[in-house]
Amino acid sequence: MAIDKRIPIYRFVVGEDDEAGVTAVALVDNPAIEMNWQAFNMQFEETYNDYPQAASENAQAALNYAEKNGWGDCGTDVGKQRANQLAKGENISRETIARMAAFERHRQNSQKELGDGCGRLMWLAWGGDEGIEWAQRKLKQIDQKMSKFSSNKEKKIISGALMVADLPIYRKDEQGEYYGLFTAEDIYNIRNKFFKNNNTKSVNEMHDPNKMIEGVYMIESFIIDSKRGINAPDGLKLTDGSWFGSYKVDNEDIWNDFIKTGEFKGFSVEGVFKTTKIDSKPLSIIEQAIDIIKQIED
Repeated sequence: MAIDKRIPIYRFVVGEDDEAGVTAVALVDNPAIEMNWQAFNMQFEETYNDYPQAASENAQAALNYAEKNGWGDCGTDVGKQRANQLAKGENISRETIARMAAFERHRQNSQKELGDGCGRLMWLAWGGDEGIEWAQRKLKQIDQKMSKFSSNKEKKIISGALMVADLPIYRKDEQGEYYGLFTAEDIYNIRNKFFKNNNTKSVNEMHDPNKMIEGVYMIESFIIDSKRGINAPDGLKLTDGSWFGSYKVDNEDIWNDFIKTGEFKGFSVEGVFKTTKIDSKPLSIIEQAIDIIKQIED
């Protein structure tokens, strides 16, 4: 997310005793915070490239040999494609990782010399010792995460970030173009007021007040606070002061027609907020906000 410094930045201010605050949470197709539901953000189609450098070097060694000597009868197009992916450090899917892990069955031929049959060449093409062993570990890690998320699906639970502290969000309305952000203090006050006003069942579709949703209600809520050991779930980076929550979906129509299909992807809060302009302060304030975004994206 690139920040245009020509556009003003406003802080949405929420005090403990004023009327400002979140009145409802919308289920939306394009969350303003650019973060989808956690339980639906780590599907098997997610890709990975954290395999060891040695795996890439092994694949490159296979390519170098094949370039000089040819592949002969060794390997399939899939194996050759795999060597190119690994050598280039490209992202690979869970399915590919599973195939790499399954290549363990060829280990008995892996220590032969290059040129002595196909065993060594294809073993290297699939990442060699380091690549195969990484794939075995990674596959277990992915499936452990997915078993948790699959369980959430069966229980009809959606989980994700509700608000991200100090994240400038692009807005365009009758006031023109601007960025708005919530500080950790404002999010803390919002969370408290949200529960005080019994808004845990206030859910709508796409910020449409005429499409309030029955049978969807909050069952979990916490503020990220790394000093207290309250961190975001695995796979999600959130700044301290951000608000994370989970909702139970008993509404079968919403679940089947909008959530399972992927039409709705995340949360978006709505409410009444006071604003104060902050971009008239030293540029370092804006730069800090930009740095926060970069940390989230890294």
